[in-house]
Amino acid sequence: MYNYKALEFWIGNIMKYDDILEIDETDKEIISILQKNPDTTHSVIAEKVHKSQPAVGARIIKLKRKFLLTETIGANFKKLDLKLARVEISAKNVEELWNKFEKCPYVINCFKMTGIFNLMIELVAPNVRTIDNFVDTCLRKDPIIKDIRVNFVIDSLRQYVIPLNFEIEKYEEHGCNFECGGKLYKKDLNELLNS
Repeated sequence: MYNYKALEFWIGNIMKYDDILEIDETDKEIISILQKNPDTTHSVIAEKVHKSQPAVGARIIKLKRKFLLTETIGANFKKLDLKLARVEISAKNVEELWNKFEKCPYVINCFKMTGIFNLMIELVAPNVRTIDNFVDTCLRKDPIIKDIRVNFVIDSLRQYVIPLNFEIEKYEEHGCNFECGGKLYKKDLNELLNS
């Protein structure tokens, strides 16, 4: 049997985005329109939300200042034959590893997590072997890392924009990042890029 009182309490106490983000229905409509097509003009948006074009422009500026509208430029993972891996890491010292990944050209993003695996990084490469070599060379040998779980993303339901760092193709003899402590040198880098 259903506990209707608990269900009623749950439904009645669901917090909406407007409460957390301090936005109204018009702001939500604008965000939804721009999420579907970021190139939509202010005039078209104004017509759809029944506001003036200057009012829409002002709202968009406000939403950008509140970090509710941002632009991400990169490659559409769904449309390209790139390999994307999410590596879950159990680390002894999260902050030290976080700082290391912040400087690492191979890491496109890093997330602090709850649970046994307290960090997750995203890596992108032209092939699986490059990611495997990076994991073996830079992660498995790091004494801060207790355990690793690598998952390759095979598809995404929606468009997923990933930044690409072309600088890794230009590193000289000092390695990919001399501050990292686990640096890859040019011979290693060439092997990764050409594998």
